[in-house]
Amino acid sequence: MAGSAEGRAAPAPEEGRAPREGRAPGLLGEALATTVRLRRPLYGSALAVTALAACGVAAIAVLGFALTWDAFELLRERVRSNQEAEVPPFSATGDIDVAFTMNGMLVVFLLLLLAAVVLTLLFTAHAVAVRDALPDRAAPPAGGLWRRARPYMLRVLAAQLATGLGVVVSASAGAFLFDSLASGLIPGVERPGAPFTGFGAADWAVGLGLPLAAGCVGPYLVVRLSLAPSAVVFEDVRTAGALRRSWRLTGGARTVALGPWLLIAAVVVTGFLLLLVAASPLAAPAGEAVMRLSDGNRFTTATLAHYLPAAIALVLLPVAVVPPVGAALPVLYARLRAREEGRRAPGAGV
Repeated sequence: MAGSAEGRAAPAPEEGRAPREGRAPGLLGEALATTVRLRRPLYGSALAVTALAACGVAAIAVLGFALTWDAFELLRERVRSNQEAEVPPFSATGDIDVAFTMNGMLVVFLLLLLAAVVLTLLFTAHAVAVRDALPDRAAPPAGGLWRRARPYMLRVLAAQLATGLGVVVSASAGAFLFDSLASGLIPGVERPGAPFTGFGAADWAVGLGLPLAAGCVGPYLVVRLSLAPSAVVFEDVRTAGALRRSWRLTGGARTVALGPWLLIAAVVVTGFLLLLVAASPLAAPAGEAVMRLSDGNRFTTATLAHYLPAAIALVLLPVAVVPPVGAALPVLYARLRAREEGRRAPGAGV
């Protein structure tokens, strides 16, 4: 019968075109699909790490204020004395500035160390979850995820510390060159400044280009070494081997690695700014509480009110944006590794 199913011939494929196959998702699609599929362990681990980060930031903040409490009080007395003597209010405060600088450096060091620990926990958990996310298996519970991630954490932490050290050195070198070039570090080269007229090509290329190039080394290292946690988890290698693997994989696909990282940076910055705006109303009541606690010391209060929204935003950032970001890195690692081995990558993006 002409209208029956048996009588209808299947349409022939178009000439010169292969039969259509199911297209595998791209990198971002696979990362989002993995995040949705593993949402319970990934967001569960992110919530646990966020709670840990909140406790750590609070403890560091309390320590910082405890160490500088007397310095804030001395600053108030010094400013009051200078105003009574009709001299600039913040003159002759060198000894206080030293105390603030030393304690500030300690606080920054502790916060960077806490950030390395937080990233270690999250990146290790995400890499293990992606590695174990087989299509025929249900998402593992958060407890099981931590248990499987524990053997890799020290090696991932070492990789994070090595990357962080490179970023700090790069940023410090850029800042040093930026300041030093303004004071004649290189004879014949002057760092351009407002109104930005009358400067030669060497001033622009060296005076601004050299500090910028030094500062860009840090982000470059982040991109090139970002797959080290995944290498530790997927291949069970030591820290040095994982750093070399990440460098090798991203070296042959710089544009492939750079694209996701540009998107990751945009997502992180956008998430941080939104959280910063949302946390800003909390600065006023917290400042009032510290004003009463410090017996009306406006310097202590202003410091807390200035940094509190940023601290809250940083604490909430892991649970807000890290799960999809953390899933994208091991997915990218798996694709680059398949490409290196000559296998067909699971998606079209690599």
